[in-house]
Amino acid sequence: MNAPALTITQLSMLAFAPIMILLPLAMALLMPSRATSDADRTLIRRRLLILGVATSVAVAIWAGFFLASFRLDWARGVAEFCWLLNFPLLAGFAWPVFRLKHPAIDNTTFAATTATGTTRTASLVNRERQSPVTRGMWMLAIAASLAGPIAIGARAFWLFPLPTGEAATSFMQSSDHLVWSLFLALSMLALLELLVLPRILRSMLTEPEPMDAAGSTELAELYARQRRRRVLGMFWLLGVAAPLFMSSLYALVSWLPANGATLGIIGGVGGSLLGIVGAIFGMTMSAERMKIAQVRARLERSATAARG
Repeated sequence: MNAPALTITQLSMLAFAPIMILLPLAMALLMPSRATSDADRTLIRRRLLILGVATSVAVAIWAGFFLASFRLDWARGVAEFCWLLNFPLLAGFAWPVFRLKHPAIDNTTFAATTATGTTRTASLVNRERQSPVTRGMWMLAIAASLAGPIAIGARAFWLFPLPTGEAATSFMQSSDHLVWSLFLALSMLALLELLVLPRILRSMLTEPEPMDAAGSTELAELYARQRRRRVLGMFWLLGVAAPLFMSSLYALVSWLPANGATLGIIGGVGGSLLGIVGAIFGMTMSAERMKIAQVRARLERSATAARG
């Protein structure tokens, strides 16, 4: 890679992490609010404040490692991988703001009245035992979450640093050991995510599904298909793809610290692709929800015309 291209790549990697960290806050601030009550608007401001504080902490973590990289080479790789903080910021802090600003995301309406005066009902069937995620899938998710800690933990059976033909100093040894400890701790986050994932999927299975007054079979089938795709998509993204990708990167950096720049580029590109896949999935699910809403409106118009 020639010098200009290398410089551009390094600058891109340097900017990628803070952009990804700030993205959830920017999305939450720019998203138009459809809150109708003062209580909701107050709660939105409170949630935005919490998101702002969490984002500031994440930026401080990135900035700390970035400044440390001027003296410690390994800190540069950690700073580049701070883009992964986007995931907890988005899922844990920004998503509640999205739901408050746009209540339709949550579909919490159990009953509503249309402009024609037709009363809609909601499907409130307990579907917790109707999950499309099988035990075999959960075993695969467990393996994906454990792969990183096992691969990184195995690194401890070799001396620090890996033999390179040069005499290792005590500083190099302690530096590599610190990097190993850091990535081992980060890889453990996949296990915490795995503990939370069943609750996320259960909430998706049990959320109310507004029906027409007649309880149309067509509408129920549309909900069932969309629910299955939504749950499976979330499972594969959060339960398998994300932990496997992140843990693999952590393990590679732990075993091959000399290739930190190349692995940083791979991590940036792979993380971007993973984010794009997640965005496409989210937009697809939103489009399907809009289609279901259109079908429900059509059924209600037909029912109103039949009574008239």
